Formats: sequence, structure tokens, C-alpha cells
Amino acid sequence: MIRIIFLIIFASSSMLSAQIFGQNKVQYRDFDWNFISSPQFDIYYYGNEIELAHFTMAAAGEAYEQIAKHLRWNLKKRVPIIVYHSHNEFQQTNVIAQYMQEGIGGVTELFKNRIVIPFEGDYAAFRHVIHHELVHAMINDLVYGGRMQNVISGQIRLQIPLWANEGLAEYLSSNWDTQADMTIRDLAINERIPTIRELEYFLAYKGGQSVWRFIAAKYGREKIGEVFQAMKLRGTAEAGFKEALGMDFEELTEQWHKYIKKEYYPDVAGRDEVKDIAKRLTDHKKSKNFYNVSPTISPDGSKIAVLSDRSGYMDIYILDVVTGKKIKRLIKGNRSINFEELKFLQPGISWSPDSKKIVLAAKSGAHDALYLIDVDKGKQKKIIFELDGVFTASWSPDGKQLAFVGNEGGASDIYIYNLDNEKQINITDDIFSDTEPSWSPDGKMIAFVSDRGGLSNNGKTTAKDMINHKYDQKDIYTIDVLSGNVSRITETDYNENYPIFAHTDNKLFYTADYQGTWNLFRHDFNTNESQAVTNLLTGLFQLSLTQDDATMVFTGYSGLGWDVYRMNNPLSLDSTELSPTNFILNQEENDKEELVDLRKHKRRGSDANTTDYSTYIFAWEFEHYNDNQSLDNKPLESKPDSAYKKDNGEYIPQVYKTLFSLDVAQGQYGYNNVFGHQGLIVMYWSDMMGDHQISAAMQSQISLSNSDYYLNYGYLKKRMDYYFTLFHQADFFFAGYSINEINTLTELTARMRHFGFAAMVSRPFNRFHRIDAGVIIHNLEYKLFEIDPLLNQNNIVQDDGFTSANPTVSYVFDNTVFGYTGPVDGFRQNTTIEFSPAMGNKGISYQKIKIDMRKYHMVTRDYSFAGRIYFGTSTGKNPQKYFLGGMQNWLLGTGTTDGVRDDETGESRWRNVILDSQNNTLLQDIYFSEFAYPLRGARFSERFGTNVFLANFEFRFPFIQYFQLGFPKILLGNIRGHIFMDIGAAWDDPREFTDFPYLQTKYGNNLPDKFSPWVKSIGYGIKLPVLMLFRIEAAYDWTDSGFSKPQWYLSIGYDW
Repeated sequence: MIRIIFLIIFASSSMLSAQIFGQNKVQYRDFDWNFISSPQFDIYYYGNEIELAHFTMAAAGEAYEQIAKHLRWNLKKRVPIIVYHSHNEFQQTNVIAQYMQEGIGGVTELFKNRIVIPFEGDYAAFRHVIHHELVHAMINDLVYGGRMQNVISGQIRLQIPLWANEGLAEYLSSNWDTQADMTIRDLAINERIPTIRELEYFLAYKGGQSVWRFIAAKYGREKIGEVFQAMKLRGTAEAGFKEALGMDFEELTEQWHKYIKKEYYPDVAGRDEVKDIAKRLTDHKKSKNFYNVSPTISPDGSKIAVLSDRSGYMDIYILDVVTGKKIKRLIKGNRSINFEELKFLQPGISWSPDSKKIVLAAKSGAHDALYLIDVDKGKQKKIIFELDGVFTASWSPDGKQLAFVGNEGGASDIYIYNLDNEKQINITDDIFSDTEPSWSPDGKMIAFVSDRGGLSNNGKTTAKDMINHKYDQKDIYTIDVLSGNVSRITETDYNENYPIFAHTDNKLFYTADYQGTWNLFRHDFNTNESQAVTNLLTGLFQLSLTQDDATMVFTGYSGLGWDVYRMNNPLSLDSTELSPTNFILNQEENDKEELVDLRKHKRRGSDANTTDYSTYIFAWEFEHYNDNQSLDNKPLESKPDSAYKKDNGEYIPQVYKTLFSLDVAQGQYGYNNVFGHQGLIVMYWSDMMGDHQISAAMQSQISLSNSDYYLNYGYLKKRMDYYFTLFHQADFFFAGYSINEINTLTELTARMRHFGFAAMVSRPFNRFHRIDAGVIIHNLEYKLFEIDPLLNQNNIVQDDGFTSANPTVSYVFDNTVFGYTGPVDGFRQNTTIEFSPAMGNKGISYQKIKIDMRKYHMVTRDYSFAGRIYFGTSTGKNPQKYFLGGMQNWLLGTGTTDGVRDDETGESRWRNVILDSQNNTLLQDIYFSEFAYPLRGARFSERFGTNVFLANFEFRFPFIQYFQLGFPKILLGNIRGHIFMDIGAAWDDPREFTDFPYLQTKYGNNLPDKFSPWVKSIGYGIKLPVLMLFRIEAAYDWTDSGFSKPQWYLSIGYDW
């Protein structure tokens, strides 16, 4: 059983879902795909959203013109762009095996160079993501030929640093904006500017964007293409930068740092840090997190609800309004079906007027929902909406209605839900992006943010109409709840956000990036005037007021993170004059060149929210440079417009058909404890949507009967996933010696042949729970050959085999969160029942149950405890064995045999089994036995029996964060450490625990004193990320007489 499961997983990516753990990607709906085409792109869409496809095509065409000039490259292959209507549906894609977390706003994969993006109601953010991902697609086309095959085959070895790739995508898609400016200014004033090599994670985006801005400012934008052409020519990123710029990464760091200081130090004068104007209630540095956002103060001013990732998850906390201390954790996010995601990119929590409940939006299975939560009792009420997305709820002053943002059919609108009659209405109901609803004190008006410009009604009705609309400008509006009349409050060249009404005065607070930083503004409805009341170095966002207007809380950005702040009496704040930042002062100079985008929108900044990814950043126009410049390659051959468009200029819709194309063909290597090194030629095919996946593998020998080959097919389009596998394996090994007819020693060679068929279905209930069921048909042959070269004889001395059908059913739960080397928090469980009915005279009959439970507890972001309990038992006419001891992917160990302690000799129990030609259960032991590990300090399969128990405990921690040698030049980082204790036992009969003579009949008479089914060990180890994750571990066998000498092991693999 182990053999075939290993090779099925090894040979086929489509079978990965059959692994014993893992969270689920659930297809909650069917997608009826269509597409439109242009010379460069195929835009895939579903439903009636052809208008959104038209918008996508226009945005991609604009972006392509700009990127092609900057990279000096025209596409050689068409780029598919697959558009989903919402993030919920984007998470159902099969194009990428990875689960699309909330923070992933789009993805470009390299097998077919496909772009996959969701539309989430904001056209500016959508255009930005299209542009961002198209940069990646064009870099893939330029550097890698648009195919993963060129990377895997080793034809192209260039690895582009994350900061260079993501930074350029940000720079070309948004040039520079107030959010990027805020991030880098914060680094400068806090003297935390990283080196080029340290630009990772969030800073790979904003830091990399700043590096490219510096390069363009110093050398001109034409250098961008030069750098990438040089990288491709020289084969390494640093060599490419050196050739194009004359600087290695150290010199580039030095010059970039000087540029940043010159740019931002002048901005310090006259501006305040956030902590200077308000009391900080959270501290992301002390709690070692990044997000403390969406603070909402209760109307009575006693408590604050806040969304925070301090636990490693996005959770809802209730804080004391005076001290900021945690009162309770109200909601645990990302762990259950009710709170899969808490919308941290578009957060919005609101209190009921009596300060007893909060309302918030969350992803819950197939749909988003609003949850009403009693803060004291924890009781929850769930309200599900048949919308593409639900965000940012606000409770009405009378407590009877909820205003929220709903996305549906390519539009983001303000909805009102009546808690009494449970009905909802769409009060804006247009194509524009409407967000951040906030009730007036009398409940007659709702303030909101929109990109509608001067249009206060349904002047534009489709996504195609938005192509020429100034959708990148956000202003504040109000709508009369009864009449639906919309009034514009702000009309500036900047962006405004987060409006809230004062309760005791006819005023409105909001934030705006006027003059380059995000500050608090106060609008007077009596005079229709707005004034800035803060002057910050970075910015503040997400405002909330008490009912008496005495206290305001908000989110502030400082020190590379987000925190909650409290401000007293905001109505009493004096107005202040804002001076422009260096970025704004030089705006006209930056905009002198002709722009690529023919729509000359004003773009001084972007809405700065809490996202650290490549979404929700508004676009800049871009400049032409050197219009006479010729590109290095020919563009794609273009058909006449009539091939793509109708006579009226609209694109011709085409129905999607399933067509397979080769993703990759490669030699694949693996290692298995039982059969050692594995080498195969593997090929993968899939259709454009990834719903159909085929893989084939072969290791050819002289004849087909002696070769290994596999064919796998996965059908993933529906909620139920189906997998089918045909397989054939043949293995030869030395099996000892025998005496021939002339009394000379001859070798024995064994051949095992294993072929059959496997079918499996996987039915996910949600992201965390599923049932797997399947059957494997085994045909097994064992032949023992006596080979005598002297007599030129090749005799079959043993011929055995049988057929078996093995149905299995598994229940799987997994809500774990992964760190750098494996799971760090959460729980996972697999319970599997397997049985084999007798088939024919030689068939075997058994039943088997296995339970594997693993619990992880993250103490802090770097330290975690892990515990595991594994139990298995087999019964029936032919109960199967469990082999206990050793570890997976074991390469080297001390002693005479891998894993044998220094004071012992001989082979492992497993080796004895497969070398024993008299073993009448040989085929069962090889193909149907189970292996229980890790049990370090023990030989591979040190104990065996029809029952097994194994417990593992580990404490995992950072060991060496950064290690560098001058000579030889070695650089290592993220070296993790762990200490462990392993305890296990395997037995056939309970008497083995108490009856020593009984044990001798099983294991032999030469047993040491106090030998028992139990094996215990303790030890420590480190993990080295060098090409793959290498593990070096020392284990001490723990017996009644003490501890053995340390046994050293080298293996590969991630933490269990």
C-alpha cells in the first residue's frame, strides 16, 4: 500500500488532493466560460459579464503598450487572462493549486503564463491588478519564454529577486503614489531602510517599487529594459544590474539610501508623528504583528472592537478604551467555516446603538455573510446574502437597519438590510464603486465613498461604460435613504475616504491624502467648507466616534505597521495648513513627459488602506520615452480586426472548449525509505481552466513488463473531485544465495511486479472538512530467480502472486497555518478505514483503521509546540503489519546500517523481512504494511505488529536567523531548530508488554534485557534551507538503563 500511494502522489500533481492532510479548494458553483480575443490576449469570463471582459481587454491593452516600451519587449505568445466576479469565486480556481488567501489580489502562473484575477467592485483596483500581473506575464515571456518547461529543464537558470519582480510590477502599474510614499517615508524617519537583499515580504513590493523609481529618476526609464535584457544575457540578476547600471547590489543599496534620505528628510519639518496627536492603544512592535485595524468604539465609549493579527490569524478583539488592554478575544478568524476570512482588506465593524453587539462581514463557505455578535455572551446570528461579496457594515442609529457594501454583477453598491422584515434594498444601484457607508445621527442620510465623479445617478450602466470614466478618483457623497438623491461633498484633485458624521454638530469627518499624506479633515455642512485638522508624517485611516463626539479612535501607520489610536475632542481641533511633500512638490516635473494612458486623469495619490499586497493601489499615467526606439523582437502576428470584432466594434464572444496542452515534461527525482531513489520521466497536461489534469510517468527498461509507468487523470470541475490512475511497477533486488545442483553458490534475484487501477473521489464539505473514498485494484507477482552464470541457467525457484481490491474511506479535518518549515498552529486529523475482501484462493482478507491527530500551538510567531498521536490496528484473516521506527526521507545515519546504534550490528527489521525468501507474507509486508514514523533513535522498522501507537512532541524555534562567511562565500538564513521526544510501540498481542519469552518467539532469542514493544527517544535538530530543506538531527535512545550515545541523522523534508 505504501509503495503505490507514494508513487501515485510522486507521479501526479492531480493526485495531491489524495494526501492524508491539506485544506480544500471547494467548487461551490459551475462556471460556463466564454472568451474574447485580441492579437495579444484571450479574456475569459463567465455568465453575462462580457462587459467586464471588454473593460479587461481595454485595460490590458493600455498596460501592454506601456510595459512593452519599458521592457523593450513585445509578447511572443498570447496571454490568457481569466476573470472571476469575486474573490470567493477566485478562490475556486483550479488554475493554481494554492488556496487564494484574502490577501492575494491576482496571480500569474508560469505553466501557461496565465493571469487569474478577481473583480471585487473597484475598477481602479481592478485596473491596477491587471497592469501588475501583466508585468509578470511579460517578464515571464521575456526571461523564461512564457513556459515553466524552460525553467525546469535548466535551459534558463535566472532567478529574478522578488523585490525586482514585484517592485517593477508595482512601479509600472502605479508609478508612485501616496501609499508607497508613506511607507518609504516611514522607513526613512525610523532609520529602518533595508538593504537591497533584505527587501522581502511586504517590502519587496513597496521597497522594490522605490528602487525602480530611483533607477528611473537617475538613469531614465529606458534602463528598466536594459536591466532585464542584461539579466537574461548574464544569467544572474546581480550581474544584469552590474552591467546595466555599473553597480552591484551593495553599491545600489548605498545609492538608493542616499536618494531616500534626500527625498524624505525635508518632509519631517512641521509634521507630526501619529503618536504625537493621539494615544496609541496597541503596539505592533511589542506584539510582533502587522495589523491592528478597523477600530470601532462603542457608542457609550467604554470598549473598542479591533481586527488584529497578533495571534498569527485575523481575530476580533475587544479592548479597553482607556488603556488599550485586551478584554477578550471575541472571534477567532481563519479557523472555522463561519469565519474563514474577516475581510481585513476591506474591514468594517460597527456597534449596535446600545453598545451590546457588533456587526461584521466575513466569508462563510460559498458566500459572504454579516454576523451579529453579542459581545458579552458571544451569541451569533448569521445573515447570508446571495451576492458576490459583502463588506463594511454599519448599524443604523435606531438599531433596526444595517448598511453594507455588496458586490454583484460587476458593481459595488450600498445596500440596506432591515432587521425586522429581513429584506434588503440596493440604494445606489449603479455601476460605480461605492464603499464605506456611514449613517447620519438621525438615520436619514448615509455618507459613502464613490468614484462616480459628477454623476449622481445611473448615468453609466455597464462595465464597458467605465473604460473612459475617471474611476481612479474617490470622493465623499451622501445619499438620502428615502428618496435616493445623491449629493457630492468633496470635489478635489485628491482622494478622500472613511467618512463619519459627528453626532453633536453638523459636521462630517473624513481622511484625505491632500498634499501627499493622509490626514483628518472636518467638513462643515453649514458652510460647505472642509479643513485639515492634523498634519502627519504618515497617515491615519478608519475613523470611529463615540455618541457624544468626545472620543475618536482610528488606525495609524507608523514604524512599519498599523496600530489603534485614541483622540479626545476631535471637534475642538484647530484647522491647520498642509504643506506639500517632496513627492507632491515634484509632481509636475514627474508628469512632463507624454502619458501612455490616453485618458488624462489627475492622479496625485491613491487611497492608502491597510493592504500590503498588490491590490487597491490607484494607477498613475505613464510616460513615453524615446518614441523612435525599436523593440528587440517582432510582435505577435495579428489577424485583421474582423477576426476578433463584429462590424460594430464589439468583440466576438467565443464558447470555451476543453483543450489540453502540455505544461511540463521533466525528469523527476524522489527518495523513499523502502525502495530508495526513484527516477521517472514525468509529463503533465491540463486544460486552460485546470479542471482536467493528466499526468504520465515512465521509467523504461528492456520490456514493458519490467518498466514502471503511470497514467493519472483528475477531474476537478465539480464540487466532487475524481481521480483515476493506471499503474505498473517492476522491481528487482538481490535476495541472497542458494546451493545449486553441483554444490556451488549461486545468487538469488527477486522480481516483484505490481500493476492495477486506482479510483478516488474527494467530497469537501468546506475549506476544512472532507471525505475521501476510493479503491485500488492490486495485481501482485513475486518471482525468485536462481541465476547461475557457470551453468548458464536462470531458474524460477518461487512463483507467487494474488489480486486484491482495497476500498478506503477517510475523514479529513485541517485548519492548520503553515510557517517556514511546516505547520505552526491549528489542528489536523485523518481517520481512515480500509478493508480487503478475499479474492480467489490466494486473496487476502483484512480490516484496518488508522487515526492520525496533530495539534500545533503557536506561542509567538517564531516559537511553537507540536504534538501528534498516531494509532493503527489491523484485524481479519490476514491482518497487516505496522512497522515502527526511523524517519521519512532518511538519507544518512551513524552505525553499521542507517539508524543502527553504535553498539549494535545487523540489519533493520524491515531489511530482514524483504531478504527473507521464506517469508510467506512478503508481498503483504511490502505493499500493504504501514510505516509509523518519525521515531528517531530507532532503526527503520525497529518494531512491528498488527497494532501500533506513536506519540511525537516537538518545540520549534529559530536557531540562526542569518549566517554569512567571508571565505568561502556562504550565506544562509532562516535556520530553524527543534527539540523532540518520540514514544512508540508496536505489538500483535498484549502479552508482548509483560511476557518476555513471548517476545523472544517474535524477535529472536538474542534480545537485550528489558526489551519491550516500547521505543522512546529524545533529541534535537536543525533544518537547513539549501535547495531543499535538509534536516540534521541527533537522537538518544531512552531505555530503563539510561540514554544511548547520540545517533546522527540526515534527512530531507518539512516538519510533520
